[in-house]
Amino acid sequence: MTYENIKTAILTILIVLGGVLTWNIWTFQPEYEIIENENTVNEVNIGSKREIKRIVKPHQVIFHTGGKDYGTNNIVVIDRVTAMASKWKYYDVKRSSESSSQLNKRFSQDNQTEIIFPDEVPIDLYKKVLNFEDQNIPKFEFDRIIIDAKTGQREEGSIYFYSSKNQEAYISNVSVSAINEFSKEFQDEAASFNSYFPHKMAGGKTVYLPVNQTKMVKYTYYRNNIDPEELKEALFRDPSFVQKSVVQDGEEYADEASKMTVDNNTNMIDYVNPFRENDAVIGTTNLVQKSIDFVNDHSGWTDNYRYVYKDDFNQKVIFRMYSSEGYPIFNQLGMSEISQTWGPKDISRYQRPNFHLELPLNPEMNMVTLPSGEEALEILKQKTDLKPELIKDISPGYYMKKDPDDSSLIFLEPGWFYNYDNEWRELLLDGEVR
Repeated sequence: MTYENIKTAILTILIVLGGVLTWNIWTFQPEYEIIENENTVNEVNIGSKREIKRIVKPHQVIFHTGGKDYGTNNIVVIDRVTAMASKWKYYDVKRSSESSSQLNKRFSQDNQTEIIFPDEVPIDLYKKVLNFEDQNIPKFEFDRIIIDAKTGQREEGSIYFYSSKNQEAYISNVSVSAINEFSKEFQDEAASFNSYFPHKMAGGKTVYLPVNQTKMVKYTYYRNNIDPEELKEALFRDPSFVQKSVVQDGEEYADEASKMTVDNNTNMIDYVNPFRENDAVIGTTNLVQKSIDFVNDHSGWTDNYRYVYKDDFNQKVIFRMYSSEGYPIFNQLGMSEISQTWGPKDISRYQRPNFHLELPLNPEMNMVTLPSGEEALEILKQKTDLKPELIKDISPGYYMKKDPDDSSLIFLEPGWFYNYDNEWRELLLDGEVR
């Protein structure tokens, strides 16, 4: 081989090697370690984490039996009912062909049990509580589950998922043995609960109100403050860049984009995380799920909170505090609520109390007797400044307020409350001032 041939061969090898190296550089994809979403909150424990079944709960169970309606808000009974229903296997889910009037007539008949939720629940969320044979079921929402215990000679039992908002139902089958087990457990017990009567609101929703007066305990609690430094660590992307400043009635924490205000006068924490208006809007199907996950991420469940409201259009979810007996707790300033508003990609606003309740301080049981459901409706009708079509619900509950002489004490005072245009107000009785 001549010298020129050797040089040509070496040059050819170098050109090929250069091409291979260049190709490797262009196509090289390093194996980076997966980094968690930067928008998730930092690991902090404000209170506790909770499963969906502890947050998305019914607030009332109504038994139709013997031509009468019996019911309860008692959390122990409600937990027993939902625990049994969660063990059944649900199959053949389909939309009911019956009209809303036919459905309402059916549900009010004997041997029907209504499990009533505060607001519409997406089935995609609640199928994590119930046991569906086929996870690929139709998408729908409901605010009550009706257990049809009239099995007769049927080979299958029927469970209805009814939406008061859409006036439609989806029906699912369960085994007859499951229905018989439920009837044996609760039908004989039903008449021992309080008597209720149905009342149809202007919007078409049926609510059940107590026939008799209701006795409720007036509670006093110590208020235990939440450390805002812990929430700062949880909510801001990089807490080391957050600046703290003292303002009138509280404190502010802020970085270049977000701000958290701690108001010691209202006892509320308000975190605001602005977003760009031109960001793409995300889907709404997982709104409640991601709201629960958000609080779980910093173990933020400090009291007995339940899911009570969602607004898909405004991407808002509210969780409300409930008493140990199962009654909702209200406050005009939001002291009994956790509220979340979501932007296109991340939390936009997060409001919650800056405290949680200790054990009640009741050396002597202080009982209050509330008017019956009929009496409460009559008082409501006398309020001539209200538009009847905007009254959506009415319920006994508690009003939360601070002791005017000792801000470390919280009072829970029994009363009647009504939902007017999506805002809960107290139905003040004669001589009451709030």
